[in-house]
Amino acid sequence: MRDTVMGRGGVFSELEYLVLALIGGGKTSGYAIRKELNRTKGGRWSAESGSVYRVLRRLELAGFVEESGRVGVKNRERTEYRLTGEGNESLDSWLSTQPSREEFAFLVDPMRTRSYFLGRLSLEERVEVVERWLAQSETFCQGLEKELAETAFGDRIKDAGYANLIFLARARHEWLKTLQTVVAMESEKYPEPNE
Repeated sequence: MRDTVMGRGGVFSELEYLVLALIGGGKTSGYAIRKELNRTKGGRWSAESGSVYRVLRRLELAGFVEESGRVGVKNRERTEYRLTGEGNESLDSWLSTQPSREEFAFLVDPMRTRSYFLGRLSLEERVEVVERWLAQSETFCQGLEKELAETAFGDRIKDAGYANLIFLARARHEWLKTLQTVVAMESEKYPEPNE
């Protein structure tokens, strides 16, 4: 998903804005940015070093970040970056601009995609599959709640943002309960003939 940039007419992705925000928040090297991306859950971006450094180069070429120095030992130095005035303006604009309908509609769920094709399975298999999904979902929700409690930022706004992951995971779990009911009713209504 792409967004238009405020300034220079280019197009930036969510990852590029995220990198701008991380630099603005004090994560000033590619290494620090990758480390934070790996810590951040629920994103649809890549924390691979190649991705991060390509984004940094693009932001630098666009005039949104600039090198502020190098730290570390010779031949293993890390380049540090800072936001330019234009980078600060673009980041603030992105944060305060109303999200697009496309952003609100971005509701990816691989379980939902699989559910569209459950009809390929026998009634018995459908029931078993959905029961497994439901059990796995509960385990995931419990693990996510524990993990987020252990890795809280100590920043109420960031912690509230992370709470979104719990709400989404629990909403999926409730939907799986509904799917389980539908599949069970279908198997009662249309029992498979004995072979």
